[in-house]
Amino acid sequence: MAGILLFLALGVGVYIRSFSLPSKANKIEKEIKSIDVQLQDTPNLVNQFNELSATLGDTKKRWENRNKDIPPIDVTSQTYAYLSRLIDLSGYVKLDMLYQNVEHKGSYGYNVYNLKGEAPFENFHRFVWYLENGRKLYKIHTMSVRGLEIAPKDNEEGHILVSFEMVVHAYFSSVAELASAPGERTITPNLLVVDPFGPVISSGMSPNLRSLVEIERSDLKAVIPGKAFVLDQTNVIRTLVEGDEVYLGYVTKIVPDDGRIECTLNKGGIIEKVELRIRYGTQPQQQQPVVQK
Repeated sequence: MAGILLFLALGVGVYIRSFSLPSKANKIEKEIKSIDVQLQDTPNLVNQFNELSATLGDTKKRWENRNKDIPPIDVTSQTYAYLSRLIDLSGYVKLDMLYQNVEHKGSYGYNVYNLKGEAPFENFHRFVWYLENGRKLYKIHTMSVRGLEIAPKDNEEGHILVSFEMVVHAYFSSVAELASAPGERTITPNLLVVDPFGPVISSGMSPNLRSLVEIERSDLKAVIPGKAFVLDQTNVIRTLVEGDEVYLGYVTKIVPDDGRIECTLNKGGIIEKVELRIRYGTQPQQQQPVVQK
C-alpha cells in the first residue's frame, strides 16, 4: 500500500514538474512580454491622449461659440420673411422665391429653394453675404449671374443690374440644442470698390419705348404648343408666340416638351441667344410673391 502511494506521489510530481509548471511559466512569460510591449508604447499612447484631448477641447470650444441657429423645421413662410429682412439690410433686390423639395439626412435635412431676381451689383453682393453669414444656416448650392445693361428712360438714367438665379439649402435639425446658438458676432459685409459687371464700353442700347418684353428680366411661367406665358419686367403676364418681337430681338423657338423658349437678341451688333426655362416647384408649398423694396 505504501508503495502504491509513493508511486502516485512520484507520478503527480513528475506531471507538475514536466507539464503543469512549464505551461504556467510560458503563460507568465507571454504576459510579461505583453506588458513590456505596452510599457514601450507608452509615449505613443501619451501622444494619442494629448491629441484627442486637444481635439476635444477645440470641438467643445467651437460648440460653445457656434453662432448659427438650426431650427427643428424650416417653414417656407418664415424663410420668405427672413429673406425679406435680408433685403431690408441689402437695399433694392427684386426676388422671386420658389420652394422645390426637401432632403432628409437622418438627424438633419434641408429645404431646397430656387431664388431668381435682379439687383444692382452692390446690393446683390450684400444680399449674398448676409445669406451665407446671417444667423440661420443657409447654403448656396448653385448660382448663375449675368450683367444686364438697362437702357435709359425719360426720367431715369441707364444703369447696370445683375440678373441671378440660385439654389439655396435651408437647414433644419432634430437636435434641440442647435435651435438656439449661444455665440454672437458682428457681421459687416466686405466693401467692393469695383463692379465686375460694369461694361468698359456701353453698347448704347435704345430705350424700350414700346414696353416690349425684356426677356432677360422675365420669368417663364407656362408653355403650350405655339404659345409661351412669361412674367415680364413689370410683373405682368405676357403671351408670346414664335416670331414675336421682344426688346432687342424676337422669339425664335418655343419648345413645350422641354418647358422652354429661345430668343435672339441684338445688343449693339452683338448677337446673343437667350433661353428661358420654367422653374418647377412642388404643390404643397406655393410660390411666394415677388419681393421688391
